[in-house]
Amino acid sequence: MLSDTGASNLPGDVSNPFLSKFTSSPKKRRVSPAEESIATLREGMGRMDISSRGNSMDYLHMERKDSKETANRRELDRFVPSRPSSIAAHSHSSSTLPTLALDGHSPDTSMDRSGSLSMDHTTSSLSATLGVPQNNRRILSFRSAPPPASHATSHLDAQRNYLLHSSSSANRGTGTNAAGKEGNKKRAPPYVPERVLDAPGFEDDYYLNLIDWSCSNRVAIGLGDTGYVWDAESGTVNALGGGDESEDRPKVTAVSWSNDGAYLAVGTDAGEVEVWDVEEGKKMRVMGGHSARIPSLSWHGHVLSSGCRDGSIHHHDVRVAKHKVMELIGHNAEVCGLTWRSDGQFLASGGNDNVVNCWDGRIGASVLQTGEGVPRGVAKWTKRNHTAAVKALAWCPWQSSLLASGGGTADKHIHFWSTSTGARTSSLATTTQVTSLTFSPHSKEILGTHGYPDNTITLWSYPSLEKIWEVPAHDSRIICSSLSPDGTTVCTGAGDENLKFWKIWEVKQSKKDKGDEGGMINDGGMGRSKNTVRIR
Repeated sequence: MLSDTGASNLPGDVSNPFLSKFTSSPKKRRVSPAEESIATLREGMGRMDISSRGNSMDYLHMERKDSKETANRRELDRFVPSRPSSIAAHSHSSSTLPTLALDGHSPDTSMDRSGSLSMDHTTSSLSATLGVPQNNRRILSFRSAPPPASHATSHLDAQRNYLLHSSSSANRGTGTNAAGKEGNKKRAPPYVPERVLDAPGFEDDYYLNLIDWSCSNRVAIGLGDTGYVWDAESGTVNALGGGDESEDRPKVTAVSWSNDGAYLAVGTDAGEVEVWDVEEGKKMRVMGGHSARIPSLSWHGHVLSSGCRDGSIHHHDVRVAKHKVMELIGHNAEVCGLTWRSDGQFLASGGNDNVVNCWDGRIGASVLQTGEGVPRGVAKWTKRNHTAAVKALAWCPWQSSLLASGGGTADKHIHFWSTSTGARTSSLATTTQVTSLTFSPHSKEILGTHGYPDNTITLWSYPSLEKIWEVPAHDSRIICSSLSPDGTTVCTGAGDENLKFWKIWEVKQSKKDKGDEGGMINDGGMGRSKNTVRIR
């Protein structure tokens, strides 16, 4: 590189185009227009501020500007990345000067294209060297790009992209309270049940209710014409009546425990209700009155309600000889869903006529009488929003006025009702028939069991109705389910003749509960214990 002194001693040297021609003498000799254009071109090349190809008269125009502006332009950065690659590679050779026409047009189109390619190549190489992203991408970004995918990690990259795009809509829903946020917490679904019991002869009938879990941690199940009781503490199984097969008995269509867990009601295919003392293993009494099978039963205190296939509902007072104390007429088909609210003020029923009825819980309050002098009740309100049989019914333990109902195969919907006004508060569309519903006593969530075609159990948060997880549970459709006394485990029975126990929730104990010496606290009058249930 020549120094400034050498440049002043060689006024006629034009071998280096990057050296501007300065004269020490203030006198200017007269030059021709051609020499003036060549000098201007060399001076521009020396300043390295060429940004595009074009007319050389631009340099002549720049030379005619004010001397102060010219001095400022000489202070520009020499290292302009848009210069041709030939100049960048051979900065000291005068033979690499590009040929520029004075008329503003390139003499050769091929040369123009080659120059453009060389400039693009130079820009690309410089961007790669400095780490500057191309294709108009931002230099600064909030999230770095993932590494390039390979054939072995393509599924991981797809999963990463899904999580990035779905993170913004993770909390989507209508609920904004703490309950919805609690339900959205990620936790591992129970892919494997806690225990599986063989249940040979379990009837694959959608309308039957063959499982119930008592507050004393015993599970009752109807198999064929015999009812069985499985003790979850000891793991022993006892058959009602000793399992004597010599006697011709009707099939079991429904089972239900009393609130104290001492008595078990069994509905039969003959239209009779049997009451068993489980501790003694004796049949206490048989109550008739129905003309067809009894697929649904529900207790409240000393009153046992039974739903019949003919659409009638009877209230039985098990303390008196004339047990039938009231009859409810409001269904035209089989009553397959029946459940009392914990305080006994309302009774909900669902039938094969796609109807949900809510009844006043007061016994004998109606002025209507049957032919036998028995009071006849009328539904407080009736809903016909379902398009299939309504078997799944559940009362909310932390909001007494909330009732959930689920429809069958042609409906596949869960509706939520306010018993105070009879209005539908919300609805949830599912992909399969709903066979049972269970509200969690520990969190604002609801669990649904399903039949065709997926045979799954699904957990939703409430009131946002966001799906938390869905697990395939059985090989056949789930017929019914029941909740453990501690409110953590759900027992499901299906047509595949299996009884499975799923750990869904965890007990949340407060300081007051931990300090309680007895450890037995009733939950809403339902006789449930807050102690953790052991399953053997």
